Amino acid sequence: MLLFAAAAAAPAAAQSDEEIIKQSGQVVRDTEAQREALDQAAAEATESLDAANADAEDLIDALNKAQAAVDAQQSALDEAERAVADAEAVVLEAEARIVELETELTATQEGLREAVIESYVSFQAPTGTFSVLGSDPWQNAREEALAGFAAGSRIDDIDDLRRLGEELERWRLQALEAAVEAETHRRAAALILADLRTAVDREAELSVAAEERVERRLYEVQTIRQLDATLAAEIEAAERRIASALERQRAEEEARRRAEEERRRAEEARLRAEQEEAEARALAESVDPSDTDLPLVWVSGFEVHTQIADAVEGLVAAMEAEGFNLGGWGYRTAQEQISLRRSHCGTSEWDIWSKPSSTCRPPTARPGRSNHEKGLAIDLTNNGRLITSRNSAVFQALQRLAPSFGLKNLPSEPWHWSVDGR
Repeated sequence: MLLFAAAAAAPAAAQSDEEIIKQSGQVVRDTEAQREALDQAAAEATESLDAANADAEDLIDALNKAQAAVDAQQSALDEAERAVADAEAVVLEAEARIVELETELTATQEGLREAVIESYVSFQAPTGTFSVLGSDPWQNAREEALAGFAAGSRIDDIDDLRRLGEELERWRLQALEAAVEAETHRRAAALILADLRTAVDREAELSVAAEERVERRLYEVQTIRQLDATLAAEIEAAERRIASALERQRAEEEARRRAEEERRRAEEARLRAEQEEAEARALAESVDPSDTDLPLVWVSGFEVHTQIADAVEGLVAAMEAEGFNLGGWGYRTAQEQISLRRSHCGTSEWDIWSKPSSTCRPPTARPGRSNHEKGLAIDLTNNGRLITSRNSAVFQALQRLAPSFGLKNLPSEPWHWSVDGR
């Protein structure tokens, strides 16, 4: 047993959990100090300023500093969020590698155990040098067998066991460090977000006061111009500079708002896609491709649920009476639906499970959501060609006759007919 204890022994962790957390906490404190300095600079530029009566250049300077503080906070927030995402990616990679290594380690340990047992039971008699010289021949024989095992081909497995143990410990430590780092950056992001909101409020308050001042001053210029044209021109020029600074500020705010909206929509789309993919998988997995419980029958060349068998048979006969030769497909297994999605929508996981059916060519329902998988829908051809035009004579005839058999068309697919139009 000492053999395995030595081989599987893991190196001591370089740092304890408490040490990692303590060191990472310094990142938050450093971030706080930097943000406090930026916030103080913006506050000093605006807190004692009377926007209504301040010199134009002083007001413009205050507006620029308020904008700079917002930009710096936004940049810091973006960086913190990227750091969280990077750390979370490292955690996922480490966790996946840990699972692989644990599986490999277990298999190697089991192989070595079996080899040791085989070395004991396969030794038949005390014939080696150790057994001749020792007082207990069978004990010496077992020692000789183990010595041969250790020096034989399984020595490589012992080295692998030691290597796997060391590598596993490294990945576990990396996962821990990355998880702590992610949490540290989340805390930093929360602090930065709070200060960003303060900076935005300060900027907005100053902007409103500046806009009111410009509007009032430009109105007053009309009166002053009658008394002193030169003074009026100077005042107007100064207010126009303030107005230009406000315009730049509004443009940057709008760009920031659009970027935030795009991030929000992207996150909502990602979460929605993940939810839809999970739902689609659950639906598809609930349908057995070889499900024999569905009451399926063949009528007029279509395999369908017994619920619509008479309707399909009647529609095909009615269309034949009007000179149309219908063919096509009915029941489809879940696996066949997945294969169609792969052909019509794309081969990625998102294409197969989440891509909107209307964007596939031709449109194809997501796995688990097609009436074909229940035997409750048919796709129709006329003389062997898929019915793709709603203006065709065959579609016009179907639209006229199908309702009397309880079948409806899916508007986006002229060839698709079912009991509920889905």
